[in-house]
Amino acid sequence: MSNPPIRLGVALLAALSLGLGACSDSSAPSSNLNALSIGEAQSLGADVAQDMDDLAEFSSFDATTGVEFAVSSSGARINTPPPSCATITPLPPVNSDGDLVPDSVRFAYNDCVFTRGNGVIIDSLSGTIDFLDPLPLVSSVGVKHVFTDFRRSRTNTAFPARSFSAVHNGIRQWGASPDTLGHAVTNFVTVRTFAGGRSHIHSKDWVSKFTATTPGTIAFGQPLPAGTWTLDGTGSWTNGNRTWTESITTTTPLLYDPTCAVAPRFTAGRLDLVMTRNTEVTNVQIDFTGCGQVVITRTVGGTV
Repeated sequence: MSNPPIRLGVALLAALSLGLGACSDSSAPSSNLNALSIGEAQSLGADVAQDMDDLAEFSSFDATTGVEFAVSSSGARINTPPPSCATITPLPPVNSDGDLVPDSVRFAYNDCVFTRGNGVIIDSLSGTIDFLDPLPLVSSVGVKHVFTDFRRSRTNTAFPARSFSAVHNGIRQWGASPDTLGHAVTNFVTVRTFAGGRSHIHSKDWVSKFTATTPGTIAFGQPLPAGTWTLDGTGSWTNGNRTWTESITTTTPLLYDPTCAVAPRFTAGRLDLVMTRNTEVTNVQIDFTGCGQVVITRTVGGTV
């Protein structure tokens, strides 16, 4: 059985820019309890689209803030955190090989709260991210991030139903040259919680590669330039008391546009997911069709 595409536009995906989706789940189980419902496929696609955008965001190292976390009303990132937002230890850091990455630095986000929209929107961070040099005695370009209960949350006082949070735990590691970047996500778990207590759990082991459109334009410590992403991996996705195993592949490389102000920042490309529960397969196709634009197609059928 197949279904027409599910379209997620700019207005919806703007809500994903803090690493979580505020879309309606509409996830009442289908007649086949092992298949993803249309609403679940939509939610899964939104989660994966934001996870992909996170690959770009975390493929850089900011020695001041550790991570871009704020968004303006237009959706663009704000790089300056509130005063005393992140506590860095040790300070000064140890850098045995003298490259641009210290041996080990912990960013603890303790008081990262700021408001916008005349106080209607309240964004906050908490938890820790450790930044480690994978080769502390050899000059190289690469960073290992260890996330421990790193939470991004948003409270919308005017529309409480649009409030949400995401908690990240796991390891990200990347290494780069001026032309390409490899990014591995290992045993990484994101728990997204929405108004009313509904939650999704996305676990993943992914390997991806970024290739700059213009060779030589990947600069350490700077946001990524325009380029393409490919992704392959496995994982699982849980909604309520039902869990599916996940296999994900890149059918068409994703075209990354750093000038796009709305997550996900891809203007073309396609990902294909095979979601399995009790031998029942649900195929989910994610097409990136423009800045902040995603089309999700669900197909149910087949056994393994």
